[in-house]
Amino acid sequence: MGSTFKEEIMIHTRAERLRARPLSSIGRAALHLVPTPERPAAVPASERRPAIPEAGVGALDAAAALGRDPFKSPVRLWMEKTGRQDLLHPAPREDEDIAYWSRSLEPIVAAHYTVRTGRQIRRTHTTLQHPKHPWMLATVTREVLASAEVQLLECLCVGMNAAPLWNQGVPEHIRLRLLHLLAVTGQRAADVIVLLGGQDLQIYRIERDEAEIARLIRHERMFWRGVERDEAPPSQDEAVPLFLPVS
Repeated sequence: MGSTFKEEIMIHTRAERLRARPLSSIGRAALHLVPTPERPAAVPASERRPAIPEAGVGALDAAAALGRDPFKSPVRLWMEKTGRQDLLHPAPREDEDIAYWSRSLEPIVAAHYTVRTGRQIRRTHTTLQHPKHPWMLATVTREVLASAEVQLLECLCVGMNAAPLWNQGVPEHIRLRLLHLLAVTGQRAADVIVLLGGQDLQIYRIERDEAEIARLIRHERMFWRGVERDEAPPSQDEAVPLFLPVS
């Protein structure tokens, strides 16, 4: 009983720190692009995280926060953000072969974007913070240079098991990720180039949509408020639909 009480106090203290943490401690100065050193090897999108993940909602968190991520629930994300990882069942580990080929092929996929479109890109690793919503974070890994049409590029390598999610185009959880990036960066459009099953290369564009971004921010704010208050999000069955059908 004493151990349980101690754990509760520690969890409560973490939630209190999140609420009380001054803006300067979560990177107030990161309102502008802040270049960080290049990583020695390409890192797949599935492994990219904001520099301080517990301090906000990153692009990779967007779909899970809204209950639209097929691989992670809002409750699991909330437990991660509130320091309850030890209470979770271990997350399924990515197959080592898939991870290896993803790291190896991503630079090649990026190079083929230039071959197919003629647009030059720049590898970067910058962490940004939304100017009005400091809990919204984003990590930009590639920028499209000298283009008025598109400014960001996301490169993905998807295995055979997940490839069917792309049968109808960009899956919702990827679209939400890119909308989050556009919301934080203020850019107009992002391209996503995806290698499906190691042989099918596709390019899609996500345009900025202010109505969708407003809904995204509203629901992410609700999720983050739960993190700050140490209140778990509703289960999937109780969650309110993000996009209501048009009558």
